[in-house]
Amino acid sequence: MKSNTHLLGGVVAGAAYKAFTDVPPETLQHELTFFGAAVLGSLLPDLCHPGSYLGKKTVFLSKTISKTFGHRTITHSWIMILLLCLLPQWIDWRFEETLSIGLVVGVLSHLVLDAATSRGIQLLYPLPIRFRFPFYTKTGSKTETNIASLLGLIAAVLMIHLYIVSLF
Repeated sequence: MKSNTHLLGGVVAGAAYKAFTDVPPETLQHELTFFGAAVLGSLLPDLCHPGSYLGKKTVFLSKTISKTFGHRTITHSWIMILLLCLLPQWIDWRFEETLSIGLVVGVLSHLVLDAATSRGIQLLYPLPIRFRFPFYTKTGSKTETNIASLLGLIAAVLMIHLYIVSLF
């Protein structure tokens, strides 16, 4: 999937997490940290691809990960999720748990979307088993564009529900 689809997936996943876990909205800084982390997390797994949006911003790191592990391996696996779950233990910041949860939610949205592509993902890396949905699409296709549009609509509805409807 392309970065815009992943970004929308991160927003949807973040809003769905907030809506379905009954976590009430907190301070503006808290909410911005959570959604910023979800959006960053939605792009993070593509660090392994130097041509990706995030890969172009972190060329040395991206090329190193790509040469060492390959594309859609370690950054698209349980290892990435575990590292992000452990993140609060490594940093001392007021919102470390919010940051970690947001990143994990975003990464999970990325993995689900990439599992809907023909290449799939190596969720159990280093095992060479690829996971892919029985229905899948090609990156950049008209189907992906339709998925991105649907995600945008879902994101708008969820955000309106979370931050406007819930006020009344």
